[in-house]
Amino acid sequence: MHKNRYIPLTQQPFCCMPACVQMVLLRRHLPLMPQEDIGYELGLIVPRRYKKILPTAKTGKMPPSGWGTRESKYPLNKFFRKHKIPLKKEFFKPAQLHDPKQWIEGNIKKGNDILACFNYGKLYGTKGRGHLSVVDSVSGNNVVLIDPSRKEVPKYRSVSLKKLLGAMEIHPTGGFHLIIPRKH
Repeated sequence: MHKNRYIPLTQQPFCCMPACVQMVLLRRHLPLMPQEDIGYELGLIVPRRYKKILPTAKTGKMPPSGWGTRESKYPLNKFFRKHKIPLKKEFFKPAQLHDPKQWIEGNIKKGNDILACFNYGKLYGTKGRGHLSVVDSVSGNNVVLIDPSRKEVPKYRSVSLKKLLGAMEIHPTGGFHLIIPRKH
């Protein structure tokens, strides 16, 4: 049996970041919002055929990182401030971290949340572009991710830390989103 810090959630189409944000809010006992609303504020862009499912999402040309939220243009910190959510996000590219394993373990011990942005195809050896998962734990040289994917895959996925870092490096906005309490 897995010791659960998070309740795994499944994403709406192209809403991996909103689903991960919901998991963080749920773990921290903060008010939840629908994925579509979170996505809208994070610049969610989808193919035109998904407009019926996600009516508030933008449509247009696919961004280089793929369909989904555009957090670099529509910051998560702005979303947190607007909704008076007492959290803030800091972003780290893998190259910025001297010892990624120690950094992950230390932040988990502090009660912080870590979201991993990576190239799905590179990490899992399949088709796919950008994706986001919640970092649950570290075990040996592996990281356990909570995958919000709608695909028939396990919610808890153990992956090699080295492979995860490689999948982050080839993604245009790959890296770790560290979610910490915001000081007043």
